[in-house]
Amino acid sequence: MKRRLILAGGVVLIVLVIAGVFGVQRMTASAATTKQVQTATVTRGSLAATVNASGNVSALSSAALGFTSSGRVAQVAVKVGDQVKTGQLLMQLDTTDLQLSLKTAQSNLASQRASFDATQANLQFALKTAQANLASAQANYDSAKAKNATNLDQLIVAKAALDKARVTLEQAQGAYNAIAWRSDIGMTTQAATLQTATSDYNSALANYKITAATINDTALRTAQASLDNAQVSLEQAQKNLDTSTRTAQASLDNATVSVEQAQRNLDNAALKAPFDGIVAAVNFSAGDSASGTAVNLVDLSKLQVKVTVAEVDMAKIKVDEPAQMTLDALSGKTYKGTVTAIAPVATVTSGVVNYTVIVSIANADADIRPGMTASLVIEVEHRDNVLLIPSRAVRSSGNVKTVSVLDQGQPVQTPISTGLAGDSMIEVTNGLKEGDVVVVNTTQTTSSNRGTNIAIPGLGGPAGPPP
Repeated sequence: MKRRLILAGGVVLIVLVIAGVFGVQRMTASAATTKQVQTATVTRGSLAATVNASGNVSALSSAALGFTSSGRVAQVAVKVGDQVKTGQLLMQLDTTDLQLSLKTAQSNLASQRASFDATQANLQFALKTAQANLASAQANYDSAKAKNATNLDQLIVAKAALDKARVTLEQAQGAYNAIAWRSDIGMTTQAATLQTATSDYNSALANYKITAATINDTALRTAQASLDNAQVSLEQAQKNLDTSTRTAQASLDNATVSVEQAQRNLDNAALKAPFDGIVAAVNFSAGDSASGTAVNLVDLSKLQVKVTVAEVDMAKIKVDEPAQMTLDALSGKTYKGTVTAIAPVATVTSGVVNYTVIVSIANADADIRPGMTASLVIEVEHRDNVLLIPSRAVRSSGNVKTVSVLDQGQPVQTPISTGLAGDSMIEVTNGLKEGDVVVVNTTQTTSSNRGTNIAIPGLGGPAGPPP
C-alpha cells in the first residue's frame, strides 16, 4: 500500500514536470521574437544629388521710385495694379518754378555765347595785327641787313680807288723828282701829271673817308630790335588768345551746364517707369508735397528666390544647375528654376558661414507673389543608367562598405564600392549586378501566436515555426 502511494506520487510528479515543461515551452513560443526582413532589388536608373534650401520669392526687377527733389504733386497718372510700360508717366510735379529756372539759364547761356564770340573776335584781330607787325618788322630787318652788306662793298671800292690814286701819285712824284733840277720844271708834263695825281689822290682819300664815316650797323640793330618786339607782341597775342579763350569757354561751359541741370530738374519732375511692370504702391495724391518714395514698381514676369546655402554645400552648386521649387502658400504645385548667380562673398552670422544663391523661376504663374516662402531642391549632379540600391542597405565600417545579398535565401555580406548618393538611393559602382537582392533592414516583432513569423537562418532566431 505504501509502495503504491509512492509510485502514484511519482507518476503525478512526472506528469506535473512534463506539464510544467510543456507550459514553459508554450509561453516561450508565445513570446518568441522573430526578425522580419525587407529587401530591395538592384536596378538601373537615374540618380540626382541635391541640396535643399529655402528662401523668399522676390522680383528680379523692383524699384521704389521717388523724385530727386521735393515739390507739389500736380498729377498722378496711375493706380495700384496698373500694368505700365517703360517710359510711361507715373506721377508729375508742378513745374512752374522749374520752367522759369530753365528760361533764366537759357538766357544766361545766350549771353555767355555772345560774350565768347566777341572775345574771340577781338583776340583774333589782335593776333592778326601782331602777325602783320611781325611780318613788317621782318621785312625792315631784311632790308637793313642787305643795305649793311652793300655799305661794306662801297667801302671796299673806295679803298681800292684810294690805293690806286696813291700809286699814281707816287709814280708822278718820282717822275717829277727826276727833273726837279730844271729851271723850267713848272712847265713840264711831269709837273702837270704830279698835280693831277695829287688832286686825284686827295679826292679818293676824301671819298674813302666819307664812305667809312657812313658805314655802321645802327640801322641793322634798330631793325633787329623792332623784329624782336614784334615777335614778343605776337607771342603775347597768342597767349592772350589761349588764356582768354579758356576763360570765356569756361564761362560758356558753366552756362551750358546750368541749362542742362535746369532741363534735368524739369525732366525729373516727371516720374516715369524705368521698366515694364505693375504698380505696387502709390504713396501721394495730387496736391501732396512729395518727399521719399512716390511709386513702387515691380516686374512679376521675372521672379527669383534668394536662398542661403551652407559653405559645405557651396562646392557642389554651379550656375545654370536646375532646381525644383514648392511654395508653402501653393500646396500641390511644383515650379522649375535655374541657378543664375552665386554670391562671391560669404555672410557670417554667429560663426555660421553661408552664401547667397539666386534661383530664377522658369515657369512662374499668376499665383506666385513676391514674399512667398519657397523650398528649393537644387540638383547638383545627375547620372543616368547606373546601378541603384537604397542607402539604408549599405553598412559602413571605417572605409569599407558592405551589403547583405540574398543567395538562395541566405544573406551573404558583400563588399561594394559606391558613387553618387541621393536622398534615399545610392549608386553602386562595384560589387553588385542588376537583379541582385539586398537586405534593406531587419525589423524585430514579437508574436503571441505560434507560426506567424518566419525567420531567415543566419539573420538571428531559429528557422521555421516555434514548437
